Amino acid sequence: MKILLTTPILHWNERYFPEHLLERMAALGELRLNETGAAFSREDLMSRLSDVDVVVTHWGSLQYDAEILDKAPNLKVIAHCAGTVATIASEESYKRGIQTLSANPVMCKYVAEWTLGAIINGLREFRKHDNIMREGLWHRSTDVTRSIYDVKIGLIGMGAIGRILLDLLAPFESQVLVYDPFINEDALAKWPNARLASFEEVMHCPVVSLHASKTPQTYHMINAESLAMMPDGGLLINSARAALIDTEALLAELQSGRISAALDVFDKERCAQDERLLACVDNTLLQSHMAAVPAGACMTEAIVEDLERFAKGEPMVNTVSVEKFRLMTQE
Repeated sequence: MKILLTTPILHWNERYFPEHLLERMAALGELRLNETGAAFSREDLMSRLSDVDVVVTHWGSLQYDAEILDKAPNLKVIAHCAGTVATIASEESYKRGIQTLSANPVMCKYVAEWTLGAIINGLREFRKHDNIMREGLWHRSTDVTRSIYDVKIGLIGMGAIGRILLDLLAPFESQVLVYDPFINEDALAKWPNARLASFEEVMHCPVVSLHASKTPQTYHMINAESLAMMPDGGLLINSARAALIDTEALLAELQSGRISAALDVFDKERCAQDERLLACVDNTLLQSHMAAVPAGACMTEAIVEDLERFAKGEPMVNTVSVEKFRLMTQE
């Protein structure tokens, strides 16, 4: 089996492709590394694919469209050691019977963990009370913090992250309302503390967490009208896609101080954020799209385990069906 690891082996990538996992891939056949120090151009990639059976990809990889696939007649597996494969696989790769793997199931538990932390932090207001202490004050008012044990939580979108989050919330016995038009009540049978609800019901919850994909239907679903449904003191959490929220509408609410937000995704990433958002110090928690970062090499390990199954002729567990591929966020 000839395996091409397309991502450049740079210092930062040691976190995702440690030596012991490269050795496991090499044990499956012939492992070829990208030692150019940069991502492959289309021409570079196509020149390396003539006899490759498996490509191993990561963030920033090219999409395997018809032109590229024409140069890869032996390609059997696209193995993505990160999340969405919406911009890695293609309708053409599925048409040609090429299997696609994604480490999204591994990433999901870390994003759910971050979301749980954001809920607790938002309700308990850790930073605010830390700042009060640092100002030399002793402030113990009982009306300024809330508990996850007592609050109703709304989830928009019930994919893998939402399901793991429900598992994490179960010990707190939190009442959870779920809005997802693609599931029925049976999908929540495992979680007696959760029930399906309308979009409006969910938006009236004191905590609302977003877990939907970006689609034409979900674009700016959180706008001025829906934000107005949130109660005073409400907490909005977004670890999904920035495009779900109309940022101008959210800024208006945050600047008023009426609600708070914890955001891991933004309209403009890899750059400084809007000064108006940065000025909302007391009621925002901002993080640069890092909720899944602790997954690290665990993502690669899950993909390597699948490639080992593939080499033995066994079914792989992290395959992405064409139906799931079509629902993934195209960015």
